[in-house]
Amino acid sequence: MKTLDINCDMGESFGNWNMGDDANVMRKITTANVACGFHAGDPVTMMNTIAMANENNVAVGAHPGLPDLLGFGRRVMTISQDDAYAYVAYQVGALQAFLRAQGMKLNHVKPHGAMFHLMRDAENSKAALDAILDVAPDAAFYWPGPMGREPITAAAAERGMTVIPEAYPDLDYTQDGSLIVERKKKWVDPSLIYDRVCQILQHKELTTEAGNAVPMDVPSVCIHGDGPNALDILDAVRRAATDSGFTIACAVR
Repeated sequence: MKTLDINCDMGESFGNWNMGDDANVMRKITTANVACGFHAGDPVTMMNTIAMANENNVAVGAHPGLPDLLGFGRRVMTISQDDAYAYVAYQVGALQAFLRAQGMKLNHVKPHGAMFHLMRDAENSKAALDAILDVAPDAAFYWPGPMGREPITAAAAERGMTVIPEAYPDLDYTQDGSLIVERKKKWVDPSLIYDRVCQILQHKELTTEAGNAVPMDVPSVCIHGDGPNALDILDAVRRAATDSGFTIACAVR
């Protein structure tokens, strides 16, 4: 059976500051990447986000970032390998505690923002993968696709980890297949999202901003829940999956 996983970054509110329509987004996704308090989120937000996921039968993964609430984890820092290990272990462990309290298991780990960029470094990636395997050895590892595009996916696979490559249909890509991440989310035409997801599922490729197609054989797509029309975008993804003959389900079984 052909399936499409729809994952979304969730739990990014902090105290009285709210980000995203988590309650409604949660009804339309299969997998949630939950902020763990470093780049966004706080203990109560983490607990409540997991409860919403549980109510909607949504799998939960950790979304560890750099300790940068002011910059939303998008500012690159110089960190040591000990830092990389400890930051990942600390955040994954915290989320696991809340999951265990609600009778749930950790589904995966997906690095956020500048943490993602730092994990492209061989030593940082080794330390981060060590932390995941030591704290949550059964967790899958999400990374922008396609599989094998960057060394960390091969390193994770060699360690026996389940690697889930993903596409970002609500973002643009450069000619070489790199993501273009804007600082402020913009309105995206749902018909464009529909066409992109159909292209990914039916042709295993995605057209870049420059007009060339890059390989994109992925089982999961990531949608940003804080976009101005995120719910319409999610509806377009679900229509594209159904029209392409795919069932919507979590990628990790």
